[in-house]
Amino acid sequence: MSVLVYAENWDGKFKKLTFELVSYAAKVAEMLNTSVTALSVGNVENSELEKLGKFGAKKILNMGNNGLTSLDNQAYTKAIADIAQQTGAKIIILSNNNTGKALAPRLSVKLKAGIGPGVSKLPLSIEPFVVYKRAYSGNAFAHLQIDTDIKIITLAQNSFELIETSDTAVIENVPAQLDVDLVKTKVKDVQKQSGKILLTDAEIVVSGGRGMKSPDNWGPLVELADLLGAANACSRPVSDEGWR
Repeated sequence: MSVLVYAENWDGKFKKLTFELVSYAAKVAEMLNTSVTALSVGNVENSELEKLGKFGAKKILNMGNNGLTSLDNQAYTKAIADIAQQTGAKIIILSNNNTGKALAPRLSVKLKAGIGPGVSKLPLSIEPFVVYKRAYSGNAFAHLQIDTDIKIITLAQNSFELIETSDTAVIENVPAQLDVDLVKTKVKDVQKQSGKILLTDAEIVVSGGRGMKSPDNWGPLVELADLLGAANACSRPVSDEGWR
């Protein structure tokens, strides 16, 4: 029962989210007495791919130089499904971010696999395969049993520690067997906010609520976040009021 993890990259670089995912996959593989294969899609340098080995990946499949430079759900689903079938993967792990939420249901249909969405802990048991996830906006939890032969897990962000090892991984370049007509997403323009730390990447968060009284009083929180190298956040009422 091998484990395949989709290692998402951003402009050829991996983020904390990806290393967290590989660390989680490595522990799941350890429970199954198997190893982790990481799949990277897009143009990523070998020096960056090697970082995945430090977090537990034993083999890295590099699907680069194939035209899949931007996310296309249909094309990426086929690429991941093909690799899963070629490697005999029985567990596929993705992040529970926008990408994972888009790909997991398609993979589920294509591979006839059950999904454990938004999992936040290691599986509670292997036989039967039971995962733990939060429910009702985090106010409850659920034990979800997946009975299909192939299982898909999406891991909630910032729910698992980074576990760095001294291991190395074998990097193998693999071609994408895709029809060009399958790729239908075209990115015409990209606008990015720079100089800010995303909440999903932040180790420290500085947040405020209605006690700040006014959006004009937010300056000290922004300054504190800058000094700490932290992300800025706010409560939902503040967002609803349009202060932030």
